[in-house]
This record gives sequence, C-alpha cells and structure tokens, in this order.
Amino acid sequence: MSLVVAFNLDDYAILATDKRGTLHYRNQNKEDTLLNINDSYQKLRKIPFGFFASAGDYLITECFYAECMAKTSKNRNLDQILEDTYHRYCNLQGVCHFTEMTTIVLIAKNSTQDNNFKKDAILKIHIEFQRIKIEEVPSMNLVALMANMNPDPSFWDKIGYSLHPSKSFIHFEDFFNHHIHLIKYIWQEQLKFDDLISHHIDFYFHDRRTSKGILLSAEEFKILPTGLIQQFAIGKHTDFRE
Repeated sequence: MSLVVAFNLDDYAILATDKRGTLHYRNQNKEDTLLNINDSYQKLRKIPFGFFASAGDYLITECFYAECMAKTSKNRNLDQILEDTYHRYCNLQGVCHFTEMTTIVLIAKNSTQDNNFKKDAILKIHIEFQRIKIEEVPSMNLVALMANMNPDPSFWDKIGYSLHPSKSFIHFEDFFNHHIHLIKYIWQEQLKFDDLISHHIDFYFHDRRTSKGILLSAEEFKILPTGLIQQFAIGKHTDFRE
C-alpha cells in the first residue's frame, strides 16, 4: 500500500512517498493473494518531463513509467502517453485488470505553445477501467493518497492551514524546514493506525519556476519535537515574517 503526499506551495512543490511496495493478485471472485512486500520500492520516479509518484495498481505505474521513458516520449503529449499506458496495461497477460483505481501525482514541466514557460504543473491523474481523468492541483493546496484515512475528520484541514508560501518566511531555510517537518508530522500521525506503510520517507523538493529540484531519498522516520507536533495539530495560519 502507499502514502503519497504532494504540496503545491505556489513557487515550489513537495512530493513525498513511503517506500512500501506490495504486489498482490485478485482473482475473479475478488479474493486477494499477497505475493510480495518490498520496503525499498522506489515510488518517486524521474522522467524526461518531470517527477511522479503513484498509489494503486503497481503494474499500471510500471506501464506509465515505461511509456514515459520510451524513446518516442518526446514526440507524444501527456494524453497520448496515458492512452498508450492504458493499452500497454490492458495487453498484459495473466493478471486481473483494474481491481482498483490508480492515481498518479505528476510534477510536469509546463509550457505554452509558443514555448513561453509557466510554472510547472502539479497534476493528479486517475486511471481506471475505460476512464482517464487529469486534474491540476491549485496553488496552496495538497494531495494525499492512502489506503486508510485518518480517523480525525479535521486532520487534513489542519494540514492545509499549515501550508505557507515562501514569502511568508524571512529565511528560505525556515520555509523549507517547516514543510519537511509537516510531511514528517503526517507520517507520525498515519503510523499510529496504519501498518500498511513503511517507516521511510522519500522527499522531492521542486522549484516550479526553474524546473529544478532535489531528491532526499529514504530518510528514516524520526519522532518530531513536542513543540512542532502542537503547532501542526492546531493548524493555525501564521505569517512567519512577524
């Protein structure tokens, strides 16, 4: 199973995932058989036009990655790559197709037809039987993909209130650390009730204006200081320039 979290922080973005990959088979009676658990599975993937992570069917993810990395990818737009992903997956033999919806979160280099670059897009792509849907994640919003939802119905509202643009901070380092700590807080809370995710987190921090980023791989989860936990649990909107 997966925990995938993405923040659109206006000029910047963060994409974070756990490291657990599970391969299971569901027969025609909808009975699941667990085939493999891998706690070193690389969910954050670099492709020629961005970075992505996904939750759902492992095989759809692999088909999407293969299509993105194919030599012809430069000659196809995203819609064509997704259509080819769908057909590649449907042609796989010996698997039960579309047993769950797959969602891909993609940080994609964005340009207009006259090659004037805009900020890179953060896209949420849903793939299921006979349906592919693409949504853009608005600025100062988040995406969270998981198998088990937090029992606190206000949890994700509090997380949303804790997102801040870089201009709210005097120092860029404080902006960076605040949101990395916020990701760790999400993991800390999720691990209290969800044993389907791993204790390691991969982070990708991205500048949406320059299309450059940094990958912080496989950081082992550590308990956060009490002060930070209280700050995020309240979900208070603060201007850090004060």
